[in-house]
Amino acid sequence: MLRDAAAAAAGVQPPALQRVRRVSLKSILIAVAATVVAYWLISRLLGVDFSELATANWWWIAAALLLSPTVQATYAVGTMGASIKALRYGPVAILQYAIQFIAVALPATAARLALDVRFFQRFGAAAAGAISIGLIDSVGGFAVQVLLIALIALTALPGLTAPLAGTSTSTASAPSGPSILAVVLILVAVIALAAALTWLIPSVRRRVTSVIPNARVTIAAQRASAQEALQVLRRPTKLTQILAGNLGSQIIQAMILGACLHAFGADAHLCQLVLVNTLVVLFARLMPVPGGVGVAEAGYIAGLQAIGIESTIAISTALSFRLVTFYLPPLWGSAAMRWLRRHQYV
Repeated sequence: MLRDAAAAAAGVQPPALQRVRRVSLKSILIAVAATVVAYWLISRLLGVDFSELATANWWWIAAALLLSPTVQATYAVGTMGASIKALRYGPVAILQYAIQFIAVALPATAARLALDVRFFQRFGAAAAGAISIGLIDSVGGFAVQVLLIALIALTALPGLTAPLAGTSTSTASAPSGPSILAVVLILVAVIALAAALTWLIPSVRRRVTSVIPNARVTIAAQRASAQEALQVLRRPTKLTQILAGNLGSQIIQAMILGACLHAFGADAHLCQLVLVNTLVVLFARLMPVPGGVGVAEAGYIAGLQAIGIESTIAISTALSFRLVTFYLPPLWGSAAMRWLRRHQYV
């Protein structure tokens, strides 16, 4: 292989590739079970009939679905900025779509980091260096999210308590007290379910409790490789790529959320949609649930209600948004994963 020949010519040992944990039938069944339970809780606590989704303007849903793949295309720019090595845009973009496939069965952050490590190891990066690239990419996204929240909170831009932009009569009334209480109950129930699953499944419990110590040992053992990867922080062009890629993805996700909201006859200011999406993404990443199933849906419902969207519309919008950004993307994400394997990128 070219990689082995290059290592021989340089007189060094080729770095050991990080083992990839394949998506198993067990992990898929757990994800499906979590989804069923989450939607059952939503329907029971809010008294929602999912047939209400049939009232949507499907042209707007189709527009949201067409816009959805551009989120990963923008993420790829940030990932390229996080790498000190020159990379081709095409494989990096396909990597982002593959991450959506494995995120169905694994927590999003863990899925992204694991696939990033294997991908960059194929380019000759040591394990610690590959981990650092993934962490830089993730931290860059987190920094952009925090800056967006601070910008909206500390300025006159519309936030959670501001009036809606638009004149839709369906959003004129504020959500009632019981519906907000029900959303809070959903959040508590989903968090309790996630904690119970984590504790009751030994393999998940061991993985969660061992993440931090293992990460510390790995980084300490290969600090030199990590320091090489961190050189991107000294390059303005790389930093611009990281920030621009993550900022663009946040704005596009807010636009998709707005399209789903418009499909049910409501509207909101872009700043409000950015704030809702950013807060939900941050919250969902804290939960050890594959893809934030249930947690994200409840978060979007609560966030949309907080900006004045009527309860039924908030629920339908949240479910539609998750459909086009999480449940359908694995269809083309599986093709992306096969392409990466066929071309030996993972």
